[in-house]
Amino acid sequence: MRALHQEDVPSFLPLIPSSRLVGHDGPVQSVTFTDDGKYCLTGGHDRSVQLWNPFRYDPAASSQPSPSVMVPPAMPIQTYTSGYTHPITSVTAAESRTGSQVLVAASQKTLVISDLITQQLKRRFQGHHLGTINAVTAAKHAEAYLSASYDGTVAIWDGRSSDYKPIQVLKDAKDSVTGVHVVQTQEGDDRGTSSATAKIRTASIDGVVRTYDLRKGLVEADDCGSPITGMAPTKDGECLAVSCLDGTIRLVQVDSGELLNTYSGHKAGNYALDVGILANDATILSASEDGTCILSDLVQAHRVQALEVSSTGRPTCSIATHPKISSVVITANYDETTTVWSHDSSQFFWD
Repeated sequence: MRALHQEDVPSFLPLIPSSRLVGHDGPVQSVTFTDDGKYCLTGGHDRSVQLWNPFRYDPAASSQPSPSVMVPPAMPIQTYTSGYTHPITSVTAAESRTGSQVLVAASQKTLVISDLITQQLKRRFQGHHLGTINAVTAAKHAEAYLSASYDGTVAIWDGRSSDYKPIQVLKDAKDSVTGVHVVQTQEGDDRGTSSATAKIRTASIDGVVRTYDLRKGLVEADDCGSPITGMAPTKDGECLAVSCLDGTIRLVQVDSGELLNTYSGHKAGNYALDVGILANDATILSASEDGTCILSDLVQAHRVQALEVSSTGRPTCSIATHPKISSVVITANYDETTTVWSHDSSQFFWD
């Protein structure tokens, strides 16, 4: 594992493999940071979810004679297996109104809700989706959970009631829905009043990004011209990067639907590949089928860095960008290696 282009790399770009997430029996299929960036979650083919401190090395490995020779393993915190009967395809975490942390994970056609701290299984939503759940997310305060499926639907589940049927189903997609996220804002005016905005944005293999304004009952559709396998919003919420099966990442202005930029250089065409944006909104990341992760300047669209995630050449499909630190990202490869990258290891420690 190494950076393929190290000359004059800006200090905010990931450069070196700093820790490894070791513990899954098989490939990691989903990886994400918690909202505060202190921890990360991985969902594996082994039907488990694991919680990690990616910045602290595993004390059990601190006795290794020369940890600088290899990438040290990060500290595992908890493993979740209750309620999972199939490989984990998507995972995220959310904070409820009471302050408790909720783990949201997809196990084939089932959405599983657990307490992140106690590991207690809270809910299992099943019986609706006819295909594998590709992506999950949660509304603010975990008041609702959303699951996007291979069956072309997005189910919205009530996080406050005991009802096990979805409260609403979005059926506009003509093919598998590969991504979903919620946009919620609270805006005030000079008179002290406020207005809330709640939108749901989905991406599909039919090549369309759909934005649902549930309060107004409106849906907007932006056709990207190629099957979409992943999407990531910029931190300012103004743009959306979508990873397409034709090997092109497209940057779209969310309000107008205007195509702002395109990015290439990664290998695509056979796998669903994640796309990410660094915390400073300056760099686009793309997973790649040749075992690398490609970083491109968001404005100039040229490649600025390439991370060799795997020397075996197996696909790198899952990536996660830190919500606050631009130099930290995580990559997961089909050769069963999951790596935390940074510009240097000064934020990583043994104790």
